[in-house]
Amino acid sequence: MRLDRKEKAGIALILLVMLLAVVPMHLLVPPEKAANWNYLPYWNDYPKNARPIWLPSGFRTLESAGTNFSMTFTVDGIVPGNVMIEGNSTVRLVIHRPDGLSVVLGPVEVNGRTSINSNPTLAAGAYEFAESLGYGPESRPLFTPTQLLFMGYGGEVLEGRYTLEVESSSPVAVTVFGDSYGLLGTDSYGRDLWVGFVLAGRSTLLVSLEVSLLVMIIGLLLGLFAGYYRSRPAILLESLLNSLGALPVLPLAMLMIFSFSTTGIAMTREIGTGTLSLILALLLAGKFGSAVRGFVVQEKVREHVAAARALGAGDLYILRRHILKPVIPYALSHFSLLFPKVVALVAILGFFNMIPSDNWGSFILEGLNQGALYAGRWWWFLAPVVTMVLLSVGFALLWDDDGPEGVLA
Repeated sequence: MRLDRKEKAGIALILLVMLLAVVPMHLLVPPEKAANWNYLPYWNDYPKNARPIWLPSGFRTLESAGTNFSMTFTVDGIVPGNVMIEGNSTVRLVIHRPDGLSVVLGPVEVNGRTSINSNPTLAAGAYEFAESLGYGPESRPLFTPTQLLFMGYGGEVLEGRYTLEVESSSPVAVTVFGDSYGLLGTDSYGRDLWVGFVLAGRSTLLVSLEVSLLVMIIGLLLGLFAGYYRSRPAILLESLLNSLGALPVLPLAMLMIFSFSTTGIAMTREIGTGTLSLILALLLAGKFGSAVRGFVVQEKVREHVAAARALGAGDLYILRRHILKPVIPYALSHFSLLFPKVVALVAILGFFNMIPSDNWGSFILEGLNQGALYAGRWWWFLAPVVTMVLLSVGFALLWDDDGPEGVLA
């Protein structure tokens, strides 16, 4: 089957979004950052509320590594927020300022990671230098130790060219943080939002995929049985499918999740992924199962089915060879509409803090709780919203308008 441009574009969009779920995690984000996303002390050294690197910034984050090296940069209005050192070494920092003064910080023993703001020895050296410029203890709530190193007299930023010399006994990595960091910036705790977006997207897509597949399996089995047989259980099953299809999914899902979950840390709901997927699948399988039943009722009275039965074909043979043929294309087209809806449903439940783990709903909720919307950090919300839209558009492009019941080409 040849694909036209619309279908190729749809497949490309779907694959692009699904990379978040199928690509190994270490290829998308550093494993250490992913493991510590919810451990706030890990992020103390990172810049707070930084902008994405693709937006204009006053001072871009600089990185370098080695033994006994220097970094030269220009400060123009925006000062660095912190200087982070990673490695295992004895380190001394020397900052040469454009006014001719030099600041010596350390030496300190680095075992893993430290920074000027978090290391007592480095911070004390920065405060001592700041006092020589007239910045007393009363200025410490207004500036970080690192920011004081780039200030001039009178509370003004000392603009110009700086050189940071790093003296170390073994290789270390040094990062001079500016007001931009990462693909999506950072939050008020310093967490890399790209890491949170990937973790939330991976969880959302995998749960949604599990729910959608369960809907297909449950709907097919129940629909085939209710449509092919006319026994009392089949009639009861038909009524059950009709009832499930008429129920309001969102409020009932919230009620069932609340009933089957427990209250965890910080009043979050804790429920197993399997239980969550089964609840959502049962609530969503009604309409699909009823539609499958309708296909089966139409197909089982056709002449070729009656002929096969007259020749002694069993029920399983007839279902497999004659009934499933028109049902499978419809099931695929239904999946193309169902999966984006489940993604949105999972995000909505996460937004209301009804499901565990990180997801795009909880990711957006965290942004609102931190005041990102009012602070103009629109990229926080744009990333998950655009991704969900791209996924929906991708599946919509696969829809065949000329096919019966909207089946895929």
